[in-house]
Amino acid sequence: MIISVRFTAGVLAAGFLLSLGLPVHAKHPCTSQEKAVANQWLILSSRDRTQAIDKHLPWGAPRPATPSGREVMLVQQDYVIQYNGELRVPIWSAERVVARNIGKVVRSECFRSDHRLTSDAASTEDDYDEKIFDRGHLSPSAAFTSSRMAVQNSFIMSNMVPQFCQFNQGVWQILEGSSLIWAKQYEEIYVLNGSVFDRDDDGVRDPDNLALRMTSRNGKTRVAIPSAFFKVVVVREPNGSLSTLSVMMPNNTTDLRGDEAFRYLNNHVVQLATIERVTGLELFPEARAEIKEATELWPLALGPRDGRPESLANKPECKETARAYIRNGTYVLP
Repeated sequence: MIISVRFTAGVLAAGFLLSLGLPVHAKHPCTSQEKAVANQWLILSSRDRTQAIDKHLPWGAPRPATPSGREVMLVQQDYVIQYNGELRVPIWSAERVVARNIGKVVRSECFRSDHRLTSDAASTEDDYDEKIFDRGHLSPSAAFTSSRMAVQNSFIMSNMVPQFCQFNQGVWQILEGSSLIWAKQYEEIYVLNGSVFDRDDDGVRDPDNLALRMTSRNGKTRVAIPSAFFKVVVVREPNGSLSTLSVMMPNNTTDLRGDEAFRYLNNHVVQLATIERVTGLELFPEARAEIKEATELWPLALGPRDGRPESLANKPECKETARAYIRNGTYVLP
């Protein structure tokens, strides 16, 4: 999720970010040298790779009913991605979020292609050079503020998805912020994020060739646009059971504030089976403990100095994208 914080977003939004220790000042792009160093940190030994998978996916990696030859697991120290080289977006990502690691370093925007992928499979910054969609993080950078390197390596393009500005900086950002508060409440959470491709809304994943694609300024239509996104937050209870909260929302221009936004999130709480059916994934294939699924949003335990997550989608360029419509298999502006 891209947070380009502006004071016009409101005092509450800024206060919330400050309460989590997150920066609310200007962007800080990284240098070419920093990008090169960050890329080296993406190369893991077999041992480090195994340890990262075990840390972020203790109940196993989501298992597809029909494996795809165009998908590859990309393992970082701080999160794990399943990336689809035909759609050129992550299908899912997983991260363990520990409260004590939140808010330690400033945001450092380090967008660049993932050099671990072939040029045909990798998405690029040029692919997102268009007027409608944000480069949205599937795994949020705010979850990786334990080190500057962790933040920088959340900005690889293999972690980016096309999200409407109203979604990315609105209800999705609110859900991401709420997840960080839950991490502080429970000290540790596990999060599974995912892209959904179901344009016809029949509850089943569409074939890859039916996905809508972004059209960049260079005329290419390489990156697929998810129809929806999901987030599953998992808490390991003291008795070993798992408590889960699952939210799935359409990727559209819905623009909500305050209580209305939280009602919208609550109305999109779903069961794991719903996500599994529409994605064709078994989400926790090695879970042996009891799973208790929430039917509504968990409460936010806010301290006296905390602010509730608020929408940042009230800037002019966000409002402009609300006019987008589908023509010839892609979104355009009138």
